[in-house]
Amino acid sequence: MLRVPAVLKQVVKYPLAQRLNENKRLTKLYKGSSTERIQVVSPELCGKAARFSSRRVRDILTRPSHYSDDALRRLESTLRSYVGCDIIDINPGACLWSTKIHELLKPRRHILVEPLHNVYNQFLRPLVDAPGSRYTLADTSSLWDRWNLGDYFEKDLLPEQAHLEEPELGSPGGNNTLLIVANMSQNRRTYADRAAAHKILDSHYKALEFVRALETRSGFHSKGPVRMLMWMSDQDKINFLPRTTSSRRRISVYNELFCDVEEIVGDALGPHATRREAYIDLQSSLLTAERMKKDDIDVPVTRMDELPRKLRSEGIDAVMQSTRYNDSAIHGERTWHKELHDLREGFANGSYSQFVGGPPGFEEKKRKSGDLAITPEFKKFQLLVRTEKNQRNKKAVVDQILSEDAQIRARQLAIASNVRLDEIAHKKDIQELDELIDRYNKLLARQTDVRLNSVHFFADDRVAWSGDSSLLLWDHRNAEPIVPQANEFHISKPLALLDFRPKVSSMNVLTTVQRKYLDDILFSFFATPGFSITAALDAMAPGAAEAIIPKARSLRDPRRGGRIDLDQLRVRVLTPEMLQEIAVAWDGWLFKPTHV
Repeated sequence: MLRVPAVLKQVVKYPLAQRLNENKRLTKLYKGSSTERIQVVSPELCGKAARFSSRRVRDILTRPSHYSDDALRRLESTLRSYVGCDIIDINPGACLWSTKIHELLKPRRHILVEPLHNVYNQFLRPLVDAPGSRYTLADTSSLWDRWNLGDYFEKDLLPEQAHLEEPELGSPGGNNTLLIVANMSQNRRTYADRAAAHKILDSHYKALEFVRALETRSGFHSKGPVRMLMWMSDQDKINFLPRTTSSRRRISVYNELFCDVEEIVGDALGPHATRREAYIDLQSSLLTAERMKKDDIDVPVTRMDELPRKLRSEGIDAVMQSTRYNDSAIHGERTWHKELHDLREGFANGSYSQFVGGPPGFEEKKRKSGDLAITPEFKKFQLLVRTEKNQRNKKAVVDQILSEDAQIRARQLAIASNVRLDEIAHKKDIQELDELIDRYNKLLARQTDVRLNSVHFFADDRVAWSGDSSLLLWDHRNAEPIVPQANEFHISKPLALLDFRPKVSSMNVLTTVQRKYLDDILFSFFATPGFSITAALDAMAPGAAEAIIPKARSLRDPRRGGRIDLDQLRVRVLTPEMLQEIAVAWDGWLFKPTHV
């Protein structure tokens, strides 16, 4: 009898999880493996909704309020146009999510693309062999690229799609006759042999290819831009849908250019997660609550993250009284904050003693150095008190620097917005701005590198939030994500469900050559996202900043997210518009290097 590896052990609540635990092929496959596939096993999370009916559609149109405690209820109002479409289902595994979305959409064809079909055969065959089944199990060995629509045409898996005309590049509208569903939680690892990595489906790079293919209408998009519902790990989710500018990478920029991405299901942020200033998260949650109210979307409190749950149960006034959500609070709560609070109360009420060998206060005033040993609790208390003091001092300095930075940005915006006829007054404004910048730079020069990094992170998050529209796609969510429980997944590691909807309005902005330059620029820039724009350009080629910056006018336009002092405009807050302008300017630079 095969022993179940520790990675598969979990508190079994759902029958499907038990069936997967008893799958001997799966147990053998994952024995000693770090590439296990996480799967949904909870019907409550996966989707209670039945199929669409005329009454169901009418209810959605006239009374869209629904208790969005599962993924399909959240998505159903936007999936109406996909009823009867074709579905390509990659890595369906145990097929719970696959069957639920199949029941809802009643697709014309449902292609199951499962490379481990011998492992999951007990779940796949009943669907394929059922009378009148619309499921087809694709032979993955004959598909050179599971992400190339042409391979499906060659195997006659999607005959209706093959006869569709290929739209012109840049034409409006997407392909609503095809939906991509994928589980990308597998194969998130480091390979010793890079050549072997190309043979395995990797969530990071395949999802990136999906988004980039929108530019050229290749892959799944050859018959028009296609929507994709993708399950992925929380580790990958942060790169595709960052919640802070410090997590923004080139993958995020591609999404901003070509997709509207929303997190439908996602785990709550842990105590060690990278966070923005708390008041920004509060404002973002308040705007999301307004959208939810407008669209009549409701999420159970038990399925919410901490902040939206507090807003729902306690109200805005109670939340605002917390120092964590005060607009001067830089650092959110951490696990050591509660530990310090408990220790402080323990010493105050006599639950803890400072010294070993007696009750609280024993011989404390009479003791000589070294006579009594200090308790571990008091050592920990001393350490946390020092940490608190350091954090308080750091916060005071960071607050001062951010206040100076806010003054500079406000003055720059005022100068850019006010076209003065009085040249003397305009020169005076510029002179005052130069003085502010000079004072700010002197203040920065006195800081350590560690403190400067903190200042830059907080300042960049403020810049990303301060415009007419937030730079981060996370802040544009229509509703709060549904927070799952770990035991709702096999292997007890929560997944996130991201909804990629193509944004066709930004298509065909760049030429083929300029798109190539944009790829090179993003690859170079986001290798060092904390660099200023001038440093990042000069790192690509000597003299690039001098040649490119005058051509990319949005870089110095505060109304479009730019800054007059470009040394404080860092790569991670460059807008898609700025990056496209840089690519166009690079294309027109006569002395650009042949290779970047």
